[in-house]
Amino acid sequence: MRFWCSNDGSNWTWAWKPYIGAWVIAAVVALWLWRAGGWRADVPVRRKVALAIGLVLLLGGTDWPLSALGAGYLVSAQMVRQVLIVMIACPLMLYGSPPALGEWLDATPMRRRIVRIITTPLVSLPIAVALLFAVSAPVLVDPLIKTQLGSFALDIAWISAGFLIWLPVQPPTPMVPRLRGPIAIIYLIGVSVAPLPVAFFMTWAPTPIYAVYELAPRVFPTFDAQSDQELAAAIFQVAGGLVIWVQIAVRFVRMAGGGGAAGGPRFRGTMVPSNVSA
Repeated sequence: MRFWCSNDGSNWTWAWKPYIGAWVIAAVVALWLWRAGGWRADVPVRRKVALAIGLVLLLGGTDWPLSALGAGYLVSAQMVRQVLIVMIACPLMLYGSPPALGEWLDATPMRRRIVRIITTPLVSLPIAVALLFAVSAPVLVDPLIKTQLGSFALDIAWISAGFLIWLPVQPPTPMVPRLRGPIAIIYLIGVSVAPLPVAFFMTWAPTPIYAVYELAPRVFPTFDAQSDQELAAAIFQVAGGLVIWVQIAVRFVRMAGGGGAAGGPRFRGTMVPSNVSA
């Protein structure tokens, strides 16, 4: 049993190999959320369900088999992990997080300043995209993913990018989103477009760009490294983009029905200060 997934060069096997680090992190987060009131009786069911699904996806994306496949064998599996956690688990966990988290973030002037900075779209999106570019760069992926600590650092980087991406539009309750209405939709369109150069580079590269995946033992004999890389690019573009556009569609429908910005006219987009009062 190992702490974290990494590329150890061994042949792939379907024998279950849980990673201690993934289970410890999921257990600690779940325990804190439970003690903070994430599953109290008075919490809306939709928030409790969102929080539970987010936690399950977080564990599923960091434990065997998906994490093992993504770290040592298939870059397409690595992209599935990123879509599941960055695009689905992170916003679900932010949506379902208990009020105690938002209140803690607003408890001191220093925390309020930090939150105000990281929820500014011109700060959060460039940093998040830079992190996603970095964890996709072969010059970093090839050496780091070979060790448990390096692979852990890569995973923490792109998980952090996921939370940074969603904080401006989906902060913890009871904080007010910095972006609402049409401005939030424009921001999410930017989120869907900004990381695409990574996928384009993977699609059009004439040879595999990652040595670790090119030289890894084949999970499926007929599925070579070039096909794996092209599938990874498709997953990143299509699946990742689809999740964001579902969010955009839901927000547009709510906005059209007058629910996009509480107490305001329809189709009015605002950028508001970060605070805990609605």
